[in-house]
Amino acid sequence: MGRSFILKTLWLGLWTLSSCSPGSQQDFRREGQFLCKELIQDLQTIQSREDFLLLEPILKKRFEKLVYVIIKAKEHQIKHSEDFFSVEADAAGVSDLLKEQMIRIYSIEGGREFIERTQREAMLRIDSFEKLKQKQKELRIK
Repeated sequence: MGRSFILKTLWLGLWTLSSCSPGSQQDFRREGQFLCKELIQDLQTIQSREDFLLLEPILKKRFEKLVYVIIKAKEHQIKHSEDFFSVEADAAGVSDLLKEQMIRIYSIEGGREFIERTQREAMLRIDSFEKLKQKQKELRIK
């Protein structure tokens, strides 16, 4: 999984979080933004390879929680046949900050491997979810 896939997945996830129905839209958005802000704070503390080792278990859990919220928001959206609407400025700002920190981490020696390792399980989970939903969609079309 490359950098573009990881960043794209996170951005699409945040976009999904900002596009749920009014009743749960705020809940998903609030939880997603909270998790992203925690991730940003953790990533900001990383300055060296040693920091990677200290934060790896914490970041793994944060990425897994974020993917859980993204999947739940997407399931809710599918269940209620909702259309996407635009991302609010606050969600876009958090997404941009997270992207900025991810790019910064990639510039540190070993950073790319670190990020990919911490996101591996979460990315596999969201990839499996997307493949399952695509397969279900294809079966409905036939």
